[in-house]
This record gives sequence, C-alpha cells and structure tokens, in this order.
Amino acid sequence: MDLYNLGSVNWIESQSLYHALALLDREGVIICYPDSPYVCLGLHDDLEHEIDQYFCQEAGIPLLRRETGGGVVYLDRHQVFYQLVLRRDNPLLPLRRQQFYEKLLRPAISLCRSMGVPVELKPPADLAVQGRKCSGNACGDIEGCVAYVGNLLLEFDFLTMSRILRVPDDNFRRHLHLAMRENMTTLADWGKQAVDYYDLASGLIDGFAREIGDLTPCRVDRELKETAEGVGNRLTSPEWLRIPGRRSAQRKVKIAEGIYLAERISSPRETSCVLSKDGTEAEITSANFWDRAVTV
Repeated sequence: MDLYNLGSVNWIESQSLYHALALLDREGVIICYPDSPYVCLGLHDDLEHEIDQYFCQEAGIPLLRRETGGGVVYLDRHQVFYQLVLRRDNPLLPLRRQQFYEKLLRPAISLCRSMGVPVELKPPADLAVQGRKCSGNACGDIEGCVAYVGNLLLEFDFLTMSRILRVPDDNFRRHLHLAMRENMTTLADWGKQAVDYYDLASGLIDGFAREIGDLTPCRVDRELKETAEGVGNRLTSPEWLRIPGRRSAQRKVKIAEGIYLAERISSPRETSCVLSKDGTEAEITSANFWDRAVTV
C-alpha cells in the first residue's frame, strides 16, 4: 500500500489529499500535520448552529467541511494526523466497520505506550489516558472507498476551541472551556513537549505496517495534487459549508466519547449547564471557574 509521509502541508491539503485518494480509487496511508490553524466540520454538522462565524472571521480562522463523520474540531500544527483510505471491497474491512477502529488505532496506542503514556481505547473511536481524551477519530464513505482519519494531540488550544463554537452565553462558554480541560489531555501534559514529528510519524508508520502490510513510500504526484486542489475548493466553498445539518433545541456539545455539556432551560429566563458523563448528569454551579481553571 502507498505511504505518504508528508510532514507539514497546506491546511486544506491536510483534508483534501485523503479525499482525493478516495476519488481516484487509490488506497494509501497519509501522515501529516497542517501548516496553520483551521476549523473542520463533520459531514453532518450545521454551520449556523455549531460555529461562531464572527469570531472565526475576526481571528482569521478558515473553515472546511470534511466528508467523514464526527463533530467540529479545531486543528493546527500541534496535532499529527493519520489517514487511511481503503477500497470498500478490501478484505481488511470487517462487515461492521466500527470494529475496524480497534485495528486502525493500534499504531497510535502502541506509539503512545512506547513513550510512557498509558493510552487506552474508549469505544468506539476515542483514545484516552486515565479517562481523558487525547485523540479523536472518524470514518466515512467517499466514492468507492472508506476513509478512516484521526489525530494525536501534542498540544491543544482549549481557549480557542471554546471560542469557535456557537454557545448560548458566556457562562456556557466558561464551563465548556473547563470541561474540555478536565476531560481531555495532550502529550505535552505527559512531559512530551519536545517530541519530534518524525519520531511520531516513524512510530505510526511501523504500526500501520504491522496492521495492514508493507507500505511503499510515495510522493504526491500530479494527478493526486490536481484532484486534491479541486476537492479543496469544494470542501471550503460556501455552498458546501452551509449544507443543512443536525440541530437541537437546546445546545449540546460533545467533549469526548460519553461526555457532553448541555444547556438546560428551566424557564424563559433561567438556564444552567449540565455535564453528562457516561449517562450520569451533574448540574454545574461553580462560581470560581477561573480559580479552578488555572490549577488544571
């Protein structure tokens, strides 16, 4: 199978290249990271419902909608992407594709554990350390192929993530920031600030080779590059970004698998925030948010 170990790529290419592989009916593994920050919506997200577009415009953060599932993510150069494209008839794919996540995620799990970070799979598609999410993953059909995509968080800008989302009020946003910081973690939190991209890429590549067979290093050829350019134009077009998606009457933000922050409306003038963890709900009433936040 073809391997594209690309390092830093244009932010649009960090999504459009694996789409282009699928459109060309070509299988492959891509390892890369984006050269600048952007917001990436999942296939079924609703732009107006999910994103604070004014903030993104003022901050100069561009938007893109991918063709795989999952929710809104904030992506930048402090994350390493791994992307696998397989034809639908590939025998590696089980009848229930959800089962493939365990296989797909072994390379990332093995890599993190080799660095002393005790990562575990939290089904169906999160990687977590002591219950805190450190990697998000998704899949989707693109033409005659299936794309599995994920990332490892070297560092994460929790404050910006809390700002790009459209939320009911500042109180919700403050609690969202805190809830993310308490339920997510990064390699930097585990003393891995100085980890080198090429060491991470090498570990991931070795892991994928064990799982799916020999990988042949390739460069992005003209056909793939031109197809990716066309795909990138579509994924960032206003028409594609604004296709209708899922909406809910009360705001609910997924933080990690099984963990949500939701708005609860008690009356027209009274609302509160509720944090749900694996089915258990707790109303958030803390008034000392910033004191707690700085100790995380």
